Amino acid sequence: SIPLTIPEMTLPYTKVSTPALRDFSLWERTGLKNFLKTTKQSFDLSVNAQYKKNRDSHAISFPLGALYDTLRPDTKILHLHFEKGRDKALDFLTKSYNEAKARFEKYQVGASLHKLPRTLSITGFYIPVLNIIVSPVTAEMPAFGYVMPKELSTPGFTIPGIGFSLPSYTFVLPSLEFPVLHVPRSLRKLTLPAIEILRPSDYIPIPAMGNLTYDFSFKSSVITLNTNVGLYNQSDIVAHFRSSSFSVIEALQYKLDGTTSLTRK
Repeated sequence: SIPLTIPEMTLPYTKVSTPALRDFSLWERTGLKNFLKTTKQSFDLSVNAQYKKNRDSHAISFPLGALYDTLRPDTKILHLHFEKGRDKALDFLTKSYNEAKARFEKYQVGASLHKLPRTLSITGFYIPVLNIIVSPVTAEMPAFGYVMPKELSTPGFTIPGIGFSLPSYTFVLPSLEFPVLHVPRSLRKLTLPAIEILRPSDYIPIPAMGNLTYDFSFKSSVITLNTNVGLYNQSDIVAHFRSSSFSVIEALQYKLDGTTSLTRK
């Protein structure tokens, strides 16, 4: 019930100004004093919405199977592309392995392989919505190292006049590289896992409409308002509406009740 006072303001980035508001009372200007006894009121408000799922469903005919046959990818083409990529990768790994082997043998350095994991296993899985089943696959992977022997030579030089000379020295030092230490023979026979694309049915299942209810209740010292709305899917689709009001003000009292239905053929 305290009057509000809002000064004149200019909206940002515009030249529009809002008018000033002085001594504005919501209690007096909006007519709340005609419905409420005092400015401090207590009331009970209850809202409840519920939907009960229907176990039935409707099947709508749709040529999903024919659409699937038209758009599904050709797995043979996927296998051909995979084999080409596999062969190129195998040629690269073999070349890297031969180079690393020659350098290790030249400098008589042994490569340790027992700590390097070389087996990759992927369990089978299912891709929902797309209806794709992928079989499990296990493949032996190539082994990589971290260092390679590298030859480093220092220049030789002679200091004129005193006859001091320093010969050239050659050192073999570890160099940070990623050589291929092992190429499994089974890599040449590696293929894609079996991919099975399930053909969908020629209909789309749509759940049947369930029962929807909505209850609203408002209680105060001046008015009590109850409203109930229901939409029921039975042998027919039935909609029911009921609302009532009880108030100390006679003009606010009313009672409404209505029902309509949609008959199935």
